[in-house]
Amino acid sequence: MSTGASDEGVGDLARRIVQRRNELGLTCEQLAVRAGMDAGYLHYFEQSSDAVLTSGALFRLAAALETTTAALAGRDVGRPPGPGRAGPHPVLESLTREECEARLRAGGVGRVVFTAERGPVALPMNFRLVGGRVVFRTDAGAANTVSAASTVGFEVDRIDEAMSEGWSVLVSGRAHRVEDTYELKRISSAGVEPWAGGELEDYVAIDIDELSGRILRQKG
Repeated sequence: MSTGASDEGVGDLARRIVQRRNELGLTCEQLAVRAGMDAGYLHYFEQSSDAVLTSGALFRLAAALETTTAALAGRDVGRPPGPGRAGPHPVLESLTREECEARLRAGGVGRVVFTAERGPVALPMNFRLVGGRVVFRTDAGAANTVSAASTVGFEVDRIDEAMSEGWSVLVSGRAHRVEDTYELKRISSAGVEPWAGGELEDYVAIDIDELSGRILRQKG
C-alpha cells in the first residue's frame, strides 16, 4: 500500500498527486479505483521520476482528486488562490473550538499579523501547535518585533478551488520569544522547519486568548 512518495528523484506532478491524495485520506489503491486506473502503474508513477501520464489519465486523476489538471501540474502556483467562481449552494458555518484546534494541529503555513512602526504587517510562517500555543521560527529581529506587540493575530486557511470550498482559523493573543531551556527543548522537537531557510533560530510562541474559525461548504 502506498503512503506517499519521498524520493528526491520523484517528479513534481507525482508529488502533487500524492499530496492531494493524502489530503483526501485516500490510499493509492482507492485513488486508482476512483480514476479507473491500474493501481500498480499509479503506485509506480508516484515513486518514479521518468514515468508519464496520458492527458486522459491526468484528467481522470484530477476529477478523482476533486481538483484541476492545472493545480496538479503546478501551473497555478504563481497566482493568488480563489479567483474562481462561487459555488452554486454555498453555506458558511462557524467552527467549534475543537475543530479550530484540530486544523491548527495539522501545522503548515499561516500568517502572523502584528503592528510595527510602519503599520500593520502580515508575515507567512511555517508553524506547529505545541502545548496549546502556536509556535514558529524566525530571525532575532522579527522575533523581537513580534514579541513587542501588545496583541498579535495568526491566521491559517485552506482553499479547494475545484469545489469552491474552504476554511479559515484566526488566533488572537500575546506573543513571546521562547528562552526557557526546557520549553526550547520541547518546542524544537516538534519539527518547526521554516521553508525560507537561513539563520532562523529564534522561536516565538503565541498564547491563544481568542480562537475562531469558519468553513465554507457547498450544500447538496
